[in-house]
Order: sequence, then C-alpha cells, then structure tokens
Amino acid sequence: MQLRWPALQFKQRPAFYAGVVFFIVAVLALLWGGVKIADWVQGQQSAPVRQVRLYGDFNHINAAQLQQTLQQQYVGNFFSVNVDQVQQFLLQQPWVYQVAVRKQWPDALVVVVTEQQPVAVWNQQQLLNQQGDVFDAPLQQLKTELPQLTGPQGSQQDALTMFRHMQGLLALHKFNAVALGLTERFSWQLNLSNGVALQLGRDDTLKRLQRFIELYPVISKHKTDAVAEVDLRYDTGIAVRYSAEQKRKA
Repeated sequence: MQLRWPALQFKQRPAFYAGVVFFIVAVLALLWGGVKIADWVQGQQSAPVRQVRLYGDFNHINAAQLQQTLQQQYVGNFFSVNVDQVQQFLLQQPWVYQVAVRKQWPDALVVVVTEQQPVAVWNQQQLLNQQGDVFDAPLQQLKTELPQLTGPQGSQQDALTMFRHMQGLLALHKFNAVALGLTERFSWQLNLSNGVALQLGRDDTLKRLQRFIELYPVISKHKTDAVAEVDLRYDTGIAVRYSAEQKRKA
C-alpha cells in the first residue's frame, strides 16, 4: 500500500489542475460576458428615438405639422423620452381629446390621438364636444356650420341636452334649429334656420315648442317668410311678431 499511494496521488493531480483551469476559464468567460453585456446596455441607453408614428382619424388636426413638432421636441434618447410628458404636451394642443403614447423597440415613439368632435359653439368663443364638455380651439378651423349655444357658466350640458331634445322634435316636422340661448333667469330662446325666433320661457318648454309646430301653418299662411318672432310664454295662445314689426296675438 505504501508503494501505490504516490502513484494514485500523481494520477489525481492532472484532473485537479484541469478542474482549476476550467474554473479560471469559466470565471474569465463570465467576466468577459458581463463586460460585453454592460457595453450593450450602455449602448442601448444612448439609442435614439428615430421616428414618431402618429395615428388617428384627423379632421381638424394638421397631422404632418403635429408629427414634425413631436419629431423636433421629443426625438432623442429612447430611454430618456418621458411618455407622460409627451402625453401632457399633446393634451394641451387644440382639437386633441385623448392621447395614448408608448415606446416601440428599438427606435420608435408611437402616438395615437383621438380628436375632439365638436357639436356646437358655446358662448361664441368655445366649443362643445359630444359629451357636453367645453374645449378651446380656433373657430375658423371648423369644417361645418355648428349650432350656436349660449348660457351662464356651467350650463353647457343642460343647453346641449335641451337642444338635442328640441332638434329631435323639430326634425320630425321638417324644421331645423340653429341657435339656443339660456338667459340668466333660465328662460329658453330658440332660433330656427328659417329666421324665426321662439321665446319658450322656463317651464313646459317642449310642450310650448310642440304648440308652435302645430300653429305655424296658421300664423305663416300667406306670410311664410314674414314671421320674425313667436312668443310662446303665454298660458293660452301665442304672440307673433312679423318682420314689418306688427305684433299680433293668436
């Protein structure tokens, strides 16, 4: 046994040294890989946003101009572009209702814009969207003629709801409303496309409008274009003002 022990010890040394060498090589490989990964990450940290992809159904927004603005202000480092900042910037632009912004690997900023849908002009200076919310946008950029709604501050949704009810009733009888006003005393005034102004008061507004529809053939007989104003605030009957400033009570 004493003669064989050194031989066994000699045979184990190559395997031991091979294991040590393998361990060193593995450690060096890991270190090299870590350096390469760090270099790659560092490179990606400085990767630029090269393009802005703008999507939306645009009617009033100049898509080319908006995209150019985004390119000039926010194209840069991919990781440093603040999505929330881009979103807030867009929400401050005229005609923008909602915005979704995200980064798309490796170099794009994707922007989806929902445009405001104006349904009425409010107090001659602002606009109302389909939800009855007030927003600011250049009125000269409107593509279509919109009804004019006026009223005290905070009454825009009531005015829009009332206008829709009135317009629905009028449309059944081939009339069209172009303006609706709510006074400080909460009295309704309606203007039709044929030039007739209606004083509807505060109460039973739709019933009074229905009364006008029923009586209009009588009051406009032989004077279709002459009726200027109809006051329906009476419990019974109506007052009619013709373009010749003559006032008659029916």
